[in-house]
This record gives sequence, structure tokens and C-alpha cells, in this order.
Amino acid sequence: MIEWSWRIETVNAILCGSFSDEEYWALAFDDLVGRAVADVALFGRLPELTISLFDNRYITSFMTAEGQPQWTIFANNEGETRWLTVENGELCEVFDS
Repeated sequence: MIEWSWRIETVNAILCGSFSDEEYWALAFDDLVGRAVADVALFGRLPELTISLFDNRYITSFMTAEGQPQWTIFANNEGETRWLTVENGELCEVFDS
């Protein structure tokens, strides 16, 4: 989940982002369907997120307003929900069983 400021990239261009005209979103989102995740990486002093998909597509978060980066990764394993997010400028893992 990326709540605030994001973009979808290829190797050499930005396909669209959170400030693009919404008419570009559907095509870019449809292009992501079925692509497997190749890598997830953090970058920046305040942790931002890049999700690399196979076939050279990338989803990147980058908060542009005051506060914390606004992304979360959720996982559910055998009834235990966990997520990664940013709190007080640091990566934080949360458990909810």
C-alpha cells in the first residue's frame, strides 16, 4: 500500500505517478497485473520503497509532504498479520495476531 506520492517506472521513463492525470493510471495499473515481484528495496534517510517487478517495471514511493513516508507492506501467515511501515523516521515491524 502506498498512500501518498508514488510513480510507476520502466528502465528509462516514468509511466505515470500520483500527480499524473488519472487517465494514465488504468493503463499503467493494468500493465502491472500478473507481474511477479523480483525485489523490494528501501532507500533514503527516511525509508522509501522501491518494488521491482519482472519485465522492467518499478513502483516507487516518495513522500512529498510533512510527516512520515506513507507506505506499508502487509503479510498474513497462518492467521498472524504483520506489516512493515515507517514510524518516527525508522522502519517498524508490527504484529497483530
